[in-house]
Amino acid sequence: MDKCYICDEPAVGKEHVPPRCLFPKTKDLPNGVNLRSNLMTVPSCAPHNSEKSRDDEYFLNVIAGLECINKVGREHYRRQIRRQNKRNPGILARFAVRAIKIVGNLGHKVEINRLDNFVKHLGYALYRAHFGSRWSGELCWVPEFLSRIADADPNAEQIRLAVVKENNREFKGIPYQGANPTVFSYQVLECKELCKMRLHFYEGCKMLLIFKATSTVQDERDIVLKKSI
Repeated sequence: MDKCYICDEPAVGKEHVPPRCLFPKTKDLPNGVNLRSNLMTVPSCAPHNSEKSRDDEYFLNVIAGLECINKVGREHYRRQIRRQNKRNPGILARFAVRAIKIVGNLGHKVEINRLDNFVKHLGYALYRAHFGSRWSGELCWVPEFLSRIADADPNAEQIRLAVVKENNREFKGIPYQGANPTVFSYQVLECKELCKMRLHFYEGCKMLLIFKATSTVQDERDIVLKKSI
């Protein structure tokens, strides 16, 4: 029997990679377009299939408001996500509580613990789907899409942009993978002591995953930032 993609419990179902909620429903797309076909799945136990659904929705709401996403992402927000938020206004209420003003505009201070939980499950699932084995080391992520304009460190946003530039250079020419790239694609770069995956949501929203078998994965994240200063 298959075991869960993230623990040793027996699998009782399948988890979509990334979560299916990121993919627009067929009824919201032009005739003949199906962005929910050929989705990746991994075996999952019951808790790891259901416990993170709210964090999946939270991540979707965070990136749906970004200017960098494509038309598919914007239409997904305009149709399906708005319908969901009307049924569950608590999501928008949480955003409103954490709203902040940024250079004359309104922003949102993210709940990083929820994003961490989302990325942990996504990273382990994507590793299992791509390599066919369960990841047992440490996972670190770099949110390229999160603006640092409101950060207490005045250099934070400049550092973020430098990190994005460095990742563009490092992943240049690396093939994109994924059956529905207008919603999600990823690139894989295997180095000597670690594996990096660069994820693309709605083409413009990017994050970097760093897989490393030792406890120095946080050091690697610091190196990525320091190299780009």
